[in-house]
Amino acid sequence: MSAFVPPSWFMGMLIYAGYFAVPLIIGVIAWVFFALKDKPTVGTIIFIVCLVVGFAGAHVLWWENFEVQSVQEKIVTVQDWQAKPGLKADERGMMVIDSADDLMMVTSDGEGYLNTEHFLFQKFDTRDILNTLKPNGTYKIKFYGWREGFNSGFPNILSVEEIVDESHAQNKSVGDYFGTKVV
Repeated sequence: MSAFVPPSWFMGMLIYAGYFAVPLIIGVIAWVFFALKDKPTVGTIIFIVCLVVGFAGAHVLWWENFEVQSVQEKIVTVQDWQAKPGLKADERGMMVIDSADDLMMVTSDGEGYLNTEHFLFQKFDTRDILNTLKPNGTYKIKFYGWREGFNSGFPNILSVEEIVDESHAQNKSVGDYFGTKVV
């Protein structure tokens, strides 16, 4: 089995465009066909159905072809948890962190991993993963995804496979992570 190689930004854009272009073309052809037969309502309904099915299918195809294929395991040492990229502060410079989904794990190697829920992977235990992965502890994690610098994309932790070493791990209270923080 070879290592997963993520698509480049350009390749990903081409693939996603292809996933969207095919249903769009089919919908336009169907709409024109029925419009010429004086049934534009039928053509419009078929066009909308093609778009909805195509867009949903595009997401599932991307997930199956790339995200599922990118699932890997790695041994990491947790440095700390911090607010994930994209969280916005209010006009006073304050940020509210109220769930484990708002945090990102940073490793001692400087890598970042999100801990967000994912319906298709059936991952709904972000709080449990946050409680398990303690700063200065070493763990074997399973994750999917890859680092995408152009959109601040990070891999997402699926599970903690094994506790490797917790001899130096620090227990932190929930208040250290959640609440209103100064940015």
